[in-house]
Amino acid sequence: MENQTTTKFKRWEDLDITDDFIFTRVMRNKRLCRTLLEMILKVKVGKIQFLTSHHAIQIAPNAKGIIMDVYLKDENKVINVEMQASNHGDLPRRARYYQAAADIDTTPKGSQYSDLKQNYVIFICTFDPFHQGKPIYSFQNYCINYGEPIPLEDGTEKIFLNTTAKDLSNLDLDLRLFYDYIKGEVAQTAFTKKLDATIARMKQEKEERNMYLTYTSRMMECRRDGYEEGLHTGLTTGREEGISIGLEQGLERGAYQTKLETAKLLLNYGDPPEKVAICTNLPLDVVQGLL
Repeated sequence: MENQTTTKFKRWEDLDITDDFIFTRVMRNKRLCRTLLEMILKVKVGKIQFLTSHHAIQIAPNAKGIIMDVYLKDENKVINVEMQASNHGDLPRRARYYQAAADIDTTPKGSQYSDLKQNYVIFICTFDPFHQGKPIYSFQNYCINYGEPIPLEDGTEKIFLNTTAKDLSNLDLDLRLFYDYIKGEVAQTAFTKKLDATIARMKQEKEERNMYLTYTSRMMECRRDGYEEGLHTGLTTGREEGISIGLEQGLERGAYQTKLETAKLLLNYGDPPEKVAICTNLPLDVVQGLL
């Protein structure tokens, strides 16, 4: 197994839309976020509410926690959008887990099952997750026993964008040109030009750069801690399994600690707690506690 502590992060100047940090920050712009979602889903998206206080979801004390990139809802939909630049072979089951977590997270106690929102998980991949050369893969649930599939109509859909696909002829023009932009080509539409301008402006802001440096520093620390804990655990549970378990635990702890460190940095710059809570996806009471 590769020593995870040697993993390199990109320089601030080299970041683009395919990097989690940039994608997550840019999608905080509701107009850009809505435009992208409507291009992909081909349905209207209503008033967006970012679910910032539940960005990190822990279903139960002993359950696997998850951290979602862009997690939002409108009047009748809950949507999770992820930028995925590496393929670990687990996206279908990750999508299943994310949808279950989002249903639990957005359905208050005492609700009826009919109150469940339409639930979408979208992965924007810089690789082909299913090796079929298709530009987009959309999955719903169907009965397969009787020839003609019978839709379950459970209100869930899992969508995977393959931005490396060569044949984009069945995509709308705006979505095709978004794929081109993901691949590093010059922005050609109003949407991609706005994305490009937003990223350029962000990379000129000292606060954003400092947030990224804090983020990378904390991620390197948690990876090192996870690797070392994995080595220790591996003495009794098997080296490979121990490293994997320790790394995962370290990353989960480190991700939350990264948010706290970023929040402290923003508060020191004088940003109000409400803005810091939105930027870091921390609950407002946690941010106020840091004061």
